[in-house]
This record gives sequence, structure tokens and C-alpha cells, in this order.
Amino acid sequence: MSYRILVSDPIHPDALDWLRGQPGVKLEVRPQISPEELRRELGQYEALILRSRTRIGPAELAAADKLRVIGRAGTGLDNIDLPAAQAQGITVLNTPGANAAAVAELTLGLLLAIARDLPQVTRSQRKTLGRELADKRLGIIGFGQVGARVAGLAKAFGMKVFAHDLVDRQALAQELGVQLSQLAELLAGSDFVSLHLPLTAETRRLINDDTLGQMAPAASLLNTERAEIVDEAAIVRALDSERLHHYAADIYRPDSPLLNHPGALLTPHIGASTWEAQRRAGLEIARRVLSALQAA
Repeated sequence: MSYRILVSDPIHPDALDWLRGQPGVKLEVRPQISPEELRRELGQYEALILRSRTRIGPAELAAADKLRVIGRAGTGLDNIDLPAAQAQGITVLNTPGANAAAVAELTLGLLLAIARDLPQVTRSQRKTLGRELADKRLGIIGFGQVGARVAGLAKAFGMKVFAHDLVDRQALAQELGVQLSQLAELLAGSDFVSLHLPLTAETRRLINDDTLGQMAPAASLLNTERAEIVDEAAIVRALDSERLHHYAADIYRPDSPLLNHPGALLTPHIGASTWEAQRRAGLEIARRVLSALQAA
């Protein structure tokens, strides 16, 4: 049995080498394929491996009658129309744990940076009084793999950690010494709030004027997940009114009103950009895609 697999975004070379070494795999690597070329050619392949650049919707799937598996070398699936793929019987896979350590470590880096007022200090080169993390309260919204790793790292700094999740995480919270809280209670009682949620209809603009108003005065907010989870205009208003002390994010809209705002620390979606994370994600999705093809 042979399988044609298209890789439409850059993935780790070790993953490509592994796929090339598998019997029956015919691999084509087109990391810069245009949307027009993808729509024309996707029908030739049984599987597609992508990251965040490639977008898959009904137009791409219309002629992909051979396609059986789509693999995302990463966590987020918001660039794939899941209902459209499922309607065609296509299996959609991702690697939710592969990037967890890298994203959690970046979250702690951003947390340390805003606690010590690095956005202002680096711009002005003038000393300010920052804050220590020990004994501060960290609220984690979304207590999955990344949230749990952030909790463990934060506790090593002596922070008091609270978490909120729609899924029952009681056993994990007890294991890590984390207190589960309702959303309003977490917002009101945290010095720092960190978002670790997937983008869904329910989480889109979860952080808005109303929820920002529920936060403790002069608290700070971190977002290493998706820009659309927050209302960026509301973040600007909260920063300008000093309701929010700092906003740190690893993702933002291209036209974000937060760009160059003195209270914002923005990084260009580098959470999963470590050698180790990309290798784990690439190898994991390569193995999972081939396994799904062989099982079909």
C-alpha cells in the first residue's frame, strides 16, 4: 500500500527524514505552496501535514476526494474547517502536548518581564520598582497541558496558583497544589492572569470590558494562545485607565492597537518556536498521520 503525503508548511527535518524512510510513503514537501496551487493539487494526496500558515476550508476540500487525514504539527486547529473535514470523513489530528513545555516557559518569561516592568525599563533606560513573584497570586484560565506546566513553574517561584477550566481538573489541581476557582473569583483575586484556552465560539473575546472590569485593580494579563480570545480595544482602554497594569501576549492582530503601547509586551508568536518543540511536534504528527492512514 502506498500513501501520497503533502507537507504544505515547514516542519522539522527529522520528521521529513522519518517519513521518507517509511515503506510506501511518497512524500512531497511544498512549504511555500500557494492557496491556488493547494486547491488545484490537494486531490492527489491521501494526507496533508500543515502548521499555521496553510488554511483548509470548503474550497480546499472540494476536490480532495482522496484526502483521508490532515495533521497539524501543533495545537491550534482554527485554520482548519473541522465540520467541513468531518463531513468528508477526513481524520484531523494535532499534537497538543508537543509544544507545552516551550509555551509554558515563554509564559514564565513574559510573567517575569512584566513583573519587573521591562517594557518601560527597556524603552526609557530608567530604573523602576518592579514586583517579586513570590507570594503573588496567579490565575490560570484553561488548565490543560500548558496551563498545568505554567502552574508548576509558577509554584517554583513561590506563587499561589488558582485555575479555572470548564473540564473537571480536580485530580490534576490536587496533584499540583492548585486551587480551582470560578472565573469571576479568579479574576478578582489574581495579581496576574494567564490565558491558556483554545479559540472557540465560547472563548472568542472572553476577555472584554466586562471581564477586565472584574479583575483586581492594577493586575496584569498574559495571553500566549490566540489573539481573538481578547478584545484588544478593551485591553487598550484598560491599560490607558490603569485598570490593567501590563498586558503581555505572544499573539496579536496585524493591525493591533496594542502595537507600540507602553503597557504592552508583544512577541511574534514564538511560543512553540524552539528546536525541541518543533522536533517533537513534527515527529509526533508524522507518526500519527501514517498510523491513521494504515488503520483506515
